[in-house]
Amino acid sequence: MPLKSRMSLKTTVLLLSLPTNWDLIVCKTQRLNKAFTVFYLYSSVYFFKLTMPSYASQLRFNSNLRLINISFFYFYHSLTFYFNFITSLFQTFHLPFFLKLKFKGKGYYIFKNSRNTVTPQFGFSHRIYIYSFSILVKFLSKTKIFLFGLSKNDLIRNGFRIKQIRPINVFTGRGIRFAKQIIYRKVGKVSSYR
Repeated sequence: MPLKSRMSLKTTVLLLSLPTNWDLIVCKTQRLNKAFTVFYLYSSVYFFKLTMPSYASQLRFNSNLRLINISFFYFYHSLTFYFNFITSLFQTFHLPFFLKLKFKGKGYYIFKNSRNTVTPQFGFSHRIYIYSFSILVKFLSKTKIFLFGLSKNDLIRNGFRIKQIRPINVFTGRGIRFAKQIIYRKVGKVSSYR
């Protein structure tokens, strides 16, 4: 997880902590008479290659703290974009994302199998399967589902897939919604003979 980035007039420093079960390989290469520092971050599943010019940056690694210290000898505005990109990349392996879904209605239920395949039953004659490979599903109650995982895009995509199966009825309020989502119900047709 990124600890901090420190900027001064002369140097810019980015401190990153290496995630657990990850390894680091640092190589120095030379292309077109310019030296580059290439470092490879890899685990059993993922692999990243980041390249920086050696004349403009310096890389140090503290093996006791598992801390990567990258110092840039000058500052420019696209460097902050680079810092934000690296920070968001490393945070995906440290910070899980959460999403909570609620549903309301008679005869609605959702079940899942051991491979996290969610199957909602909302009155359809056929079953609809939602495959979630990178997220985990937990049932809080009969009407509440808790989704969590490391990939925010997969989490939101599967949450919207479940939500689109039975959208909220604006007159009755039945259907699937996200937790803390405000639903305004419409007033139905009122008879003039009352």
